[in-house]
Amino acid sequence: MAYLWIIIAGVCWGSIGLFTKVMTRFGFTEMEMLFIKGVVSVIFLAILLLIKDKKSFRLKKKGDILYFVGTGILSFTFFSWCYMKSINLTSVGVAAVLLYTAPTIVMLLSIVLFKERMTKRKGIVLLMTLCGCGLITGLLKGQFMLTPLGLLVGLGSGFGYALYSIFGTFALRRGYNSITVSFYTFVMASAFIAFCVNPVHVVREITNTGQWPLCITFAIMTTVVPYLCYTKGLSALPASKASVTATIEPVVAAIVGILVFKEGVSISKIGGILLVVGAVVLMNMGKMPEAVEIEEKIEEQ
Repeated sequence: MAYLWIIIAGVCWGSIGLFTKVMTRFGFTEMEMLFIKGVVSVIFLAILLLIKDKKSFRLKKKGDILYFVGTGILSFTFFSWCYMKSINLTSVGVAAVLLYTAPTIVMLLSIVLFKERMTKRKGIVLLMTLCGCGLITGLLKGQFMLTPLGLLVGLGSGFGYALYSIFGTFALRRGYNSITVSFYTFVMASAFIAFCVNPVHVVREITNTGQWPLCITFAIMTTVVPYLCYTKGLSALPASKASVTATIEPVVAAIVGILVFKEGVSISKIGGILLVVGAVVLMNMGKMPEAVEIEEKIEEQ
């Protein structure tokens, strides 16, 4: 089930490009879109926690808020802004490839922070993932153009995305459930973004354009649902395996492009999809002995 939660998250994240393009046409900036996502997510999750368990609002220690500064500001806000900016500066496909430098970053950070070992299987999986993403978007055929800013924010999205797996793992090890982690992630993100935008202007803009349904759907489909699912899966998987499993996202983006936007189907695109899916399958085949050792070491710490 943990893998299923991660895959659902990846599928939802795969629709970010579609929503971003539509929201941009209505005049919303990247930070305004982030503010909408954050506020709607806080409201939705607050209601969910009130219904499920009011005690989940409590922080075990005051210092634990730093974990959510990490997931909310250093990860969600930074990663999301960079990703949406990258989509508008480059393309959905190129942005997705740059975003998925994240598994490499997660694995490297996990080696240092969680004492995970870099195995041959992980190395092969990373290579398959990056090559697959490159084939899906045409990068390996040189069919793209990148500005320095586009490259920088694209790589920034990968780094920010990687940080969520790291900070999220620490928070989960402190005993917080996935809903609580997601709730405080968006509380911190919304509070920070509120200083970067004019909240009153954003509300007026949504009202004037009559896009409340679009904005709410955008927030729930690309933020609430995927973050709940990803955090739920992360609670039962090592950070590196969760991150690689979520690489289903660029595959979804490619399929959406073919079905919705009638983009051409090429051998390279099909090959890329097979490589990414194959990487996910390879990572999840059988039991990896080191995973058990890692879990035991983390519990001891």
